[in-house]
Order: sequence, then structure tokens, then C-alpha cells
Amino acid sequence: MKEFILKTKHSKAYSSLYFSLKFLLFYFFKMIYRVEVIGREKIPRKGRLILCSNHISYLDPFIIDTYYPRYVFFMAKAEIFKNNFLAPMAKFFNAYPVNRQSVDRKTFRYSVEILNDEEAIGIFPEGTRSPDGIIKDGHRGFGLIAVMGVSPVQPMALSGTNKIIQKPKKRLFFPKVRVIFGDVIETASIIEKYGKKEAVDIIVKKTMDEIKELYSRINI
Repeated sequence: MKEFILKTKHSKAYSSLYFSLKFLLFYFFKMIYRVEVIGREKIPRKGRLILCSNHISYLDPFIIDTYYPRYVFFMAKAEIFKNNFLAPMAKFFNAYPVNRQSVDRKTFRYSVEILNDEEAIGIFPEGTRSPDGIIKDGHRGFGLIAVMGVSPVQPMALSGTNKIIQKPKKRLFFPKVRVIFGDVIETASIIEKYGKKEAVDIIVKKTMDEIKELYSRINI
């Protein structure tokens, strides 16, 4: 998994190109989609963190990465890394693969390794996109990673990105995109109170409930 680490202390030379692109995307998205960011003050500027969001469009990780003021290592489906076009792009944006068809212990361990380096990882806990905006149940995997890494979790939500390309005509639209960040969930106290096994499900439920509540506030 080391080959997927491209930034922060692992590759200082990479930073200038990354931040230049991030700067350009910031203003591009702001101009085209009138991106509105709510709750920016709730974002921890340092320390281990799992960022969990709803997932309604292929554009979501780019929006998050652009407007989140930290490096975020995104967990992405393994199929992307078999695509000659998408794989380099995924690596550029710090994504790393996860096998969704089975328990991917290698990815779990790698995620904890990133957290132990006091970095942030990004996860879409539903496991797949939901273009209709209906938020599905969260998978237990991210709760397990949170417990293994004793990592805080920050729920967030996006709206509008699922309206950019609409079927059946596949026309391009320019909806307003909203991004909202919620309060950080301190998992250490949950683990201490309920134990590791029970804490996994509690963290998953609490996070998904927060994501649904945040989405209801911006899905106008």
C-alpha cells in the first residue's frame, strides 16, 4: 500500500502541484457551481480524523478535497485502480483502494497506519453512490477503522452534485452545490464507555444519523 502515499511527509515535492490545482479548482467550482461551505470552523486543523460523507456524484471527492483545508486520503473502490485513465487521477488525489466484495484487512491496516501518522482519511460509508440523494445505511467498516485507530469522526454532507449530469439526456446543469461540516464525534469516550465491539455499531449509527441531519439542512 505504500505506493499510494503521495503527499504530506511522504512526498514534499508533490505539494506545490497539488495546491496549485486545488487553488484553481476552488475558484472554478465557486464560479460554476456557486459552492457554499457551512461549518468550516468545525474542521480540526490537525490530528487523526475520519471524514465521512454522503455520496451522490462522482464529483464528490473532488469537491471535498478542494474545500477541505487538509490533505485527505480517500478510500476508493479497487476497480478505479485498474483503469488506465482513472488510476493516475485517483493517486494524484491521494486515493487508495478498497475491495468492496470482501473484508479488506489490508486496507483496514493501511487506514490505521495513515491515522497513526495523524492524517485524515475520507470515507463514503454507504459504500456506493446514491444519485437520488436517499442516504443508505452505513457499512461497519469505517466504524471498525475508527475503533482500531481510536480516531475522531467528522460527519459532513453535500447537496447539488447529483444534479450536474442528469439522465436520460445526460445534459450538463449548473446547480448550486452546498457543503456542510458537522461536529466531530469523539470516539475515544465511546470506546471507553461501551468497549470496542459495541462501540463500532454506536459510532456507525451516530455518524449516519448526523450525515442525514446535515443533508436535510442543505438539500433545498
